[in-house]
Amino acid sequence: MSGSRIERWMGLWVAAVVVGACASGSGSQGIARGPSRDAIVIRVAAPVDTVIQRAWEVLRNDEVMARSFRRLADDTANVAHMESDWIYVPNVIQSATFGHLSEREKWIKLLFWAQPERGGTLLYIDALFNPTDLPSEPAQWQRMRSVPGAHPAWQYVEVMGTNLSRRLRGTADEEGG
Repeated sequence: MSGSRIERWMGLWVAAVVVGACASGSGSQGIARGPSRDAIVIRVAAPVDTVIQRAWEVLRNDEVMARSFRRLADDTANVAHMESDWIYVPNVIQSATFGHLSEREKWIKLLFWAQPERGGTLLYIDALFNPTDLPSEPAQWQRMRSVPGAHPAWQYVEVMGTNLSRRLRGTADEEGG
């Protein structure tokens, strides 16, 4: 790996950690509770740090910021966590139909958990919304619910997963070639 790629990667990684630390305070209660049974799981042949970094890049390309990032130095499980800022789904999936969804159902947060697995990483992505109120900070986690299966937000998660996979394949091509 060339020096410039290492410097670029480290710069992006530090930026993600700083942005997350500044925005999140002590960390997210949503992340602390772990993925729901509705979370999607993506198996990726890359290390945990690389997967979370690329997920952050995909969000940033969609003009979505990571709100918090957590990776504990003494985390023996080697798990990384990330939470997105509030996402207004019509902004990221313009082609989606929203039918009878209320305005508050169009705002979601994405939560990410990346944990090592033999030969790579399992990335869990959970989409949550607050059915009782418009988005607020700090998020009221006790009111947050998983986005229903037919919700257009899952289209965004699928597109994001595809973009993430492409980005990770590009990384493997760069490192292998």
